[in-house]
Amino acid sequence: MIGLVDTKVSLNGREVGECIYCGARDGPLGTEHAVPYGLNGPWTLRRASCETCAKTTHRFERDVMRCLWPDVRNVLAMQSRRRDKRSPTLPLVLLRNGVKEVVQVPRTQYPTYLATPLFPPPGIFWSGKPVRGVFANIEMMHLCGPTFQQASKDYPAATFLGARANFSAEDFARTVAKIGFCAAVSALGLGPFTYTPIRKVILGSDPCISYWVGSCWGEPVNGVRGGLHEIRVMCSQPGSQIHVFVRLFAQFGAREYHVLLGSADPQFVASSAWPSVWRQNQSSDGSPECPG
Repeated sequence: MIGLVDTKVSLNGREVGECIYCGARDGPLGTEHAVPYGLNGPWTLRRASCETCAKTTHRFERDVMRCLWPDVRNVLAMQSRRRDKRSPTLPLVLLRNGVKEVVQVPRTQYPTYLATPLFPPPGIFWSGKPVRGVFANIEMMHLCGPTFQQASKDYPAATFLGARANFSAEDFARTVAKIGFCAAVSALGLGPFTYTPIRKVILGSDPCISYWVGSCWGEPVNGVRGGLHEIRVMCSQPGSQIHVFVRLFAQFGAREYHVLLGSADPQFVASSAWPSVWRQNQSSDGSPECPG
């Protein structure tokens, strides 16, 4: 890849008129949030998801928010359809005298950390064949409140103090894939994505998630001075491979993810709808190489 040329993701919702996952046009079509509503995601697609596919994406997004970031969402007072259920206290896990305890701490005194899953780069860059499964470590970034070390002073007999983060790496990777795909549709429409492999990843029929989704280990594409989350849709140069760089919680300097959507439909590339800044790429399609 010689370089990447990007297009901005508009905050204005795009009208789609069919399910972006399965192509269904009959029956009711709902609004699809690129970044989940519960994470204050600003980008939406109107009439873009059928009821069946919406249930699928809702399930893994719900599990990510409930299992990975419930404390962050509470402390930062993020959007919720059940605000009246928001707890004024949060659970802190202690190990004291060899016994595990859970104590409730007021949210204003809670050591709030952002648990960030870390993946290898997308497997397409380092493997000659699709990679099954998801491999993840986790990074903890302090956001606000006392640190764990500072909070431990209130529990002098505790030998461990921390928070619970019980999540599915596969669900998180599918959430990132869904965010990337929705952002690309918001920026470009459905035209380029006739043959994208990412639909099967999102809907769960392709187990090779880590071949298309991974962490970006180079210099971040998205900055930290814009909105809470930042997304850039980019194209290989030369070529028509479409990439999306997703930086959730960019405002706090969190890690960035890289989603590969495959080559754009040649008919769309040849049309006037193909971004003019990318037009020079249509003559050839270079082999992918991870930026940075």
